Amino acid sequence: MSEKLYIRKCERYTAWEATEPIEVDVEKLRKCDPPYEGETAEDLLHYFEDNVWEMEEFAENETNKEILGEDLAYDYVYIEGEMSEYSNTAQKYGQFWLDIGVPNDEWRKYGNFEVMATSVDRA
Repeated sequence: MSEKLYIRKCERYTAWEATEPIEVDVEKLRKCDPPYEGETAEDLLHYFEDNVWEMEEFAENETNKEILGEDLAYDYVYIEGEMSEYSNTAQKYGQFWLDIGVPNDEWRKYGNFEVMATSVDRA
């Protein structure tokens, strides 16, 4: 084996992040187009998933802009903001393994490293 090989240690863990919460004015949503007609938190979640979240036309609707204000209408659609980590399994456990291979920019899925041998199942 004449080519240079490299070894690296890897770790897999899960991290959860969220934006700052945005207060939902349910009574104003009941006047929007389409109107929110639910009663439970789950109903509200489905309303956002089906009619608001990532639906630019909701924020551009003149009725909705008038009722919610343009800023809040867009806040509901895009739910943007800095994500803050609130839980991370690396603090409790992680899965560690070794990779043998070579740096390779075409292997982006594996951190720009062409894996030739690994001690973990990548399925």
